[in-house]
Amino acid sequence: MPYRHTLLFLLATLTTINASAWSRMGTAAVMTEAGLPCFKIASEEEHSRGPVSLKMLTISTPGPNGWKDVWTVMFPNASFGDPSYRLPNKGCVRYGKAPEGAESSDAAPLVAGKVYGVSFLGRPPSASDPTSRYSADFCLLTAPAGGFQVIQLKNSKNTCAPEEKPR
Repeated sequence: MPYRHTLLFLLATLTTINASAWSRMGTAAVMTEAGLPCFKIASEEEHSRGPVSLKMLTISTPGPNGWKDVWTVMFPNASFGDPSYRLPNKGCVRYGKAPEGAESSDAAPLVAGKVYGVSFLGRPPSASDPTSRYSADFCLLTAPAGGFQVIQLKNSKNTCAPEEKPR
């Protein structure tokens, strides 16, 4: 009987834990390709967990009322609940250029000096891996030859500083 209160407290605590606490956020990568940002799953993620099957890609920017989507891609899959689409080896999705067979919204014009976020919704090969989202923040600088230079932001920075290393 002395353990009854402890057991009830433990059960009450466990039932209030948010299920999302069990999921893991992975890392996306952003680089410059032909003067535009290009998006993929970070190499470290795929090396340690294997190739990710992708459902969706969203590019958004912060605004006064939260984040606003500026471009969305739905990758070609037989079922949204069971993704099978994978980027080609060493491939990335260039802004405004959806892969063949994918559906996308119209891409809004990008603005230099503005912060953006990329988010992939996907699934790693192992069903026991709780990762379902891969994200990164980035900003754009005007490139001397035209187009943009991408700066991937680290440590939750929310400003575009020229001293960051372009990619």
